[in-house]
Amino acid sequence: MSNIKFERRLQKCLDQLGIALRVVCVPRTDMPIHGEIKTNVLYIYDENPRDIWLTFEHEVYEHTFKEVTFVYRTIINDLIASVEKIVYERKEKFLNLLPAIAQVIRREQVDAADGE
Repeated sequence: MSNIKFERRLQKCLDQLGIALRVVCVPRTDMPIHGEIKTNVLYIYDENPRDIWLTFEHEVYEHTFKEVTFVYRTIINDLIASVEKIVYERKEKFLNLLPAIAQVIRREQVDAADGE
């Protein structure tokens, strides 16, 4: 079966499932992966028909599972952003306080040396 026929059949599956991806079969033996999704295009790099179907199935499962975990990824990313903001603010406050700390310590060292 030609790549175009494979693409049509695979695309038909996606259309029936309501999955907004476009399929492109690009046989490449130099790729370390069998397939991937980039910018709403499902690329399949396999040449063997059985492998193409297996890769297609795997990528569709992975794509639909990401929909399930989207909420968790969003929450975690928001949490990371919030923590980074707090850490940045505290770091800036610390850095701004450093000159005052050094000044107070030096002044006390001078006073102590003067015998107070």
